[in-house]
This record gives sequence, C-alpha cells and structure tokens, in this order.
Amino acid sequence: MQHSMEASLARRLFRTLIFQSIQRCRVSENLCRLSVSLKILHDSNPPLLRISISDTGVSSNLEEFLKLDIYTLMISSVQWDGVLSITTTGTNDKEIQHFRLNIRESTTSNRRLIKLPSTYKTFGAFSGTEVCFSTREGHSEEFVLWAVGFFKKILVLKDPNIVLEFALENINGHMSKRESLLHESDDTRAPLSLSSFKCMAFGLQEYSLRHEYTLHKECEICSSHRELLIEGNGVAHNSERNRIRDQLMVEAVILVMPVKLQPSCWSVNRPTTQVLCFQDYAPSSHLDSCIDILSSIDWPSFGLRLKAAFVETEGKIVMEWEDTAFAFLHIAIHCYHKTAIPARDISVPDRNLVKKAVKAALEDLKASNTHIFLSSQAVKIRECVPDLSRSIASLILSSNDSEFKRECTTLLGLSSLQSNPETLIESCISEKLARIIEANDKKSKAERGAMVAPSLFECGNLGQNEPIDDETGEADEDYVLGY
Repeated sequence: MQHSMEASLARRLFRTLIFQSIQRCRVSENLCRLSVSLKILHDSNPPLLRISISDTGVSSNLEEFLKLDIYTLMISSVQWDGVLSITTTGTNDKEIQHFRLNIRESTTSNRRLIKLPSTYKTFGAFSGTEVCFSTREGHSEEFVLWAVGFFKKILVLKDPNIVLEFALENINGHMSKRESLLHESDDTRAPLSLSSFKCMAFGLQEYSLRHEYTLHKECEICSSHRELLIEGNGVAHNSERNRIRDQLMVEAVILVMPVKLQPSCWSVNRPTTQVLCFQDYAPSSHLDSCIDILSSIDWPSFGLRLKAAFVETEGKIVMEWEDTAFAFLHIAIHCYHKTAIPARDISVPDRNLVKKAVKAALEDLKASNTHIFLSSQAVKIRECVPDLSRSIASLILSSNDSEFKRECTTLLGLSSLQSNPETLIESCISEKLARIIEANDKKSKAERGAMVAPSLFECGNLGQNEPIDDETGEADEDYVLGY
C-alpha cells in the first residue's frame, strides 16, 4: 500500500510538471514543442529513473514550483530527494538561467532555491524551460507505461500549436538504447482553422479507431465502419457576456458507433464507455468529481441506463450501461480558461458547466438520430405501436362507409389498396406514430404539455427542424397518448 501511495504521488508530480509546461506553451501563443525524456539506469538498485520535461514556451517565473510543497513532501526521501533542476530563459533574455530547488528545505532556508551560474546565449532569440528530477522507482517499467498512456491522452486534444515528443533511454553499464515512444503517426496535426472542440472531436475519432492509440494506424475493422460514426458536440461557458476576460469554457464531444450486422471489434473487446477528462489542455486529475457529475445526468432521457461508473487504474473513467445499442460510445470533456496563466492551479471542474456541455452534446446527437437515442419512456410507448396500428387499421377496414375508407386512405397518403390493404394501412400508421413519438421525445415536458396534439393524418413534416429545449423534463405520464 505504501509503495502504491508513493507511486501515485510521483505520478502526480509528473502530471503537474506537464500541466505547467502546457500552460507556458499556451501563453506564448506560438508553435511550441513539449518534450519528455525518461532515462532508466539499470545499474542502480532499485533502478534510478531520470525524468526531463522541457518546453519552448515562455520562461518560468519559478513561483509555479512553490505549489509542489503540498504533496511532494509526502514522497519518501528514499524515492525522491526533493530536488528539481530548473533551466529557463525568455526570448529577450541574454542568458539561460539555472536553478536548484529543494522542496524539502524550509521556505526560509537559503538552501531552498540556489541560483547556479548562467549560460550566455551564443545565437538566436528563444525561450523555454526544462525541469529535471531523479526518482528511484521500484517498478520503473510500470511508471513508463503509465506516463506514455498519460501523455498520449494529450494527443486527443490535437492542439495544433504544440508538438509532442516522448523518448525512453535504457542505460545498462556502457550499453544504451534510446527509442521514441511516440510514432510519427501518433501526433497527427489538426488543421489550424479548426475550433478547439472540433480538434478534440478529430482526436477522439483517431483515438477510437486506433484503439486508444495502441495501434500505429487505424484498426482496419473499425475504420471500415467509419461512415457509421455519429458525433455530438456541446459547449458551455460561465458568462453570457464577454466581460469576463478569464472565461471558463467547457466543451464535450461524444462519439458513437451503432451496432450493425457486422459489428466492429470494439463491440466485443470494449463494450463500455470511456470518458476522457481534460483541464486546461492536460488530462484532469479530478476524475472522482467528473464521475459524480456524469452520474447526475438524466441518461434515461437519451435511452441510456447507467449501471456503474468508476476510475480505471490507467486514470480514465469507465461507464457501464444496463444495455446499449452501440459498438462503442466515447466521451471527451475539456474544461479550460480562455486566458492561459502559467501558474494557474488545476481547479475542480465546474459541475453545472460540465453537465450542461455533456447534455448539449447528447441533444446534438438526439436531434439527428432520435431513433437511436429515444428516452426510456418513449421506448415503452413505441412498444405499443404495432398493436395500436393494427387496431386502427382494422377499424378503418371494418367500416361499411366506403367514403370514410377512401378519405382515411387519402389522408394517410395511400393512393391504392388493391393488394394487402390491411398491411399497407397498418404499416403507414405505424410509421407515422413512430415519427410522432420521436418528434415529441425531442421536446421538454413543458413543451409537450403546452403544444396542440398533432393529428395522425397530418404529421408528414412532423419532427423536422424542431428546437431543443435547454432542460429535459422527467417522463410525463400524459406523454403516452396525450402529447
């Protein structure tokens, strides 16, 4: 248990340093490079792991590293001595500054932050920061696997302004082997013209079709079903006005592949939903809060019944459903501030904004795919359609009034009943009832209660271009036949 706790704290330190690098890149507003280098010295016992995280963003103000005190002191001194080696420079600086920061020293100690001799720039104007530290990981391979998985999640955001690099070097005696842990195909650049949530949608699709980036290229089976992919997008922010400079944005993307006659391999290997959560362009550390938010969403209104939601050891959220008509359903949520600040804290996601963005993405899906995302109540009503259609068709055909029959068939849009009249009428009524149910399922409870009941014989264009209400009401008993 102790080793597991220390390992998670070491990972938290790694996550925070990556987060800080991304913010420095965002502040620069230029094309930047974020590089991670891991070196494992196998001659040590346990092996010594040297970690270097560098970026070409703006220079560090050093204050951002003071926040590490809260949890880094909980890492045993055997695992980490608390020392960070920091190198930083700004575009207009004439020299590169070097520092040695010992987090374990008192804040009043002169030995806490030591400025080392600077290096003068000999050419060009550039900026950037590199942070290095060494840790004795009992299971270095586990840390490497976790770090690669964590780093690859950043690829989902497809930030066109950040190029990612990740390398591993195994050193054993005089032998050294270096390899890149990101392939050229991993960091596919998104077009600069795409909005942030479109970039995320692009990345989520690639993440899904390449099985969490475990494949060098898209899975042939999944990519052959690419045309079946359905995408829903939702955006929410903390102000209806633009007065707030530091506006908080939440974007949600839901990617769905329905099950067809030839299901993709995900229907067998990954029957659950994966949720990727990001904050300020880095994987979120507040997954428990995200689970609480996701669990509070009215999933039955979209035909989904949540069975369980939990965090996997790899640091991603998994949602299980009672039953589903999807080969896979993936969700990506990104909370970020419009204004990038290097020393910003990784705050808890805004509950209302996350919920609103996810719901907007679900409504976006439902607006064009109502037959797939029918609410649980609508599904129950639809089960009555065959019997009801059969009964209405029998009533029409059992009438002795030929004028009544002719008028009914005309209103139903049937010009002739020369063969199988009952089947034709029943099929037509069934189709119209289904369209009425789908159209009404898009509406809120208030809308359904206020609108005039549609006529079965006048629903030709019903359900097209209907507005979606901001709030989804609970199932209404009057919805069964009253609308």
